Amino acid sequence: MPAGVRIPRFLRWRRHPVVSVVVILLVLAGAVVGGERIHHIATRPELSCGKGMTATGKPLACVGVNIEGKPFTKDDPDRMRALQKQVRAANDAVTGEATSVVLMLNLSPVHDVDTLTHESLYHNIEGAITAVWRANNTAAYGSKPGVKLYLANMGSQYGAWQQAVDSVKQHARSERISAVVGLGQSTEETRQAAAAISSQLHIPVIGSTVTGNSMNLDPADPTGKKLIPDMFRVAPTNTDTVIAANQYVSGLKPAVSSMAVVADGVEGDDYTATLAAEAKVRFQATDRTVTVLPYTSPRDMPSGAGRYDHLVQQFTLMHANLCQAAPSTVYFAGRGRDLGAFVQTWVQGAPCGIGQLHILAGDDASEAIRDDVVLKGIASGRVTVAYTALASPEEWGSECPGSDAKRNYDQFWSAFTGRPDPCTQQPLATTQGAQPPLSFDPASLASGQAMLTHDAVAAAVSAARREGGKAKTPGLLTGILHQFYCAQMLPGASGWLSFGSEGNAVGKPIPIVQVNADGTTKTAALTWPSSAPNLNLPQRGGTGAPGC
Repeated sequence: MPAGVRIPRFLRWRRHPVVSVVVILLVLAGAVVGGERIHHIATRPELSCGKGMTATGKPLACVGVNIEGKPFTKDDPDRMRALQKQVRAANDAVTGEATSVVLMLNLSPVHDVDTLTHESLYHNIEGAITAVWRANNTAAYGSKPGVKLYLANMGSQYGAWQQAVDSVKQHARSERISAVVGLGQSTEETRQAAAAISSQLHIPVIGSTVTGNSMNLDPADPTGKKLIPDMFRVAPTNTDTVIAANQYVSGLKPAVSSMAVVADGVEGDDYTATLAAEAKVRFQATDRTVTVLPYTSPRDMPSGAGRYDHLVQQFTLMHANLCQAAPSTVYFAGRGRDLGAFVQTWVQGAPCGIGQLHILAGDDASEAIRDDVVLKGIASGRVTVAYTALASPEEWGSECPGSDAKRNYDQFWSAFTGRPDPCTQQPLATTQGAQPPLSFDPASLASGQAMLTHDAVAAAVSAARREGGKAKTPGLLTGILHQFYCAQMLPGASGWLSFGSEGNAVGKPIPIVQVNADGTTKTAALTWPSSAPNLNLPQRGGTGAPGC
């Protein structure tokens, strides 16, 4: 080789074959590792779910039991994340023997697809937190074992109910889950979830705002008559709410001689189906004409499809027939989130001689309390809006000391807000070593949902503590819940808690709530559709309470 000529570096490797092979292998290994890292970054899931949850749906959401207090979606509102952290912190503070209650809802609602909002979810979660706080820090519902709360997500439109049930089943033993509460809306999916929990786990399922008449019937039974054995609810049924609405309408002056029932005929929604069925019958009277105006809300809608616009089209077409019927009062047998579309088409439609339309709706209208379209319609003077609430912070009045039912509510209110009892002006008595008081906004009580969810959790805790919190015998807690009647009624925020043989709440009041243009509410009347006023525990030998 001539002097001064250098062999290229890569050709020198050929003089050392072993070194060459090692170098090549290292380069290839680096390429593989780097490729895997690039692939991992490129395919990394948009959402990381904590223990007990899996990511599913579109948009993506974590469904299942939230063991670690993680977000349900990447866009969870700040208030939702704060409540998740509060639940986790309260659970971490529980030491020693404990039992757990699962609050199962659609905790990842999609705008303009689902008919509930995050605002209503906050109220449910705050009510559940309050019940657990009272159980762990006061003598309201006994003292042992300690109680933990877990949130479980069924996903948008309750589409992941099966995954949520599977997660409850998977963690039932390790977390000592004694009951599932909540469920949310009366749909076919939530009924399937309740039936699955009952058949697979044999623990109580206590609906908080579940009112559909068929919600406690086993969906697998072809006769449609078999009850879900472990199903209970603290809210009245749709039959009772329509009876209450008719009591209210029958007492109005001047008398209501013409009514229209605007009825949603969508399949799979037990709330709207049974509400409409009851309304068509119970508003009939010899001196009153009742016109039924049907519509059909969308059953399954993808994100961004536009539920509101879909309904505006139908209600615009309904306008002429509504004018033809010329009712003074409309009973809206549909979802509360759909009320805005109805109000808008009426207010903006052609005048037809009806100066002011009085709208009365079912309890789901609590979702419309903060609907700007509804509030603007009320402000225009063209409509008034009232609904049969499942509970109201005003239902017990302001007189002190008031009934036993009012004293029960005042204790709840003090725990919920962290403020002194409104009648005694005394701070709530707590146990030694109690956790700091809560400080939820009293305005969150307006919808009544916090009160109902508190009561569902309180019933679950009361049953678990009477059993000892072990829940080893299938069906035992269900048997205990069936004993809560007459002198064994439980003190609740929404009224005394008493269960009939079918697991339905009995002896519950139903407030008629008026919605004001500024979003505030006022209790216009308190009705008792299924019993005489149930305000106090019966005295020895008394017969004034349900079941006595």
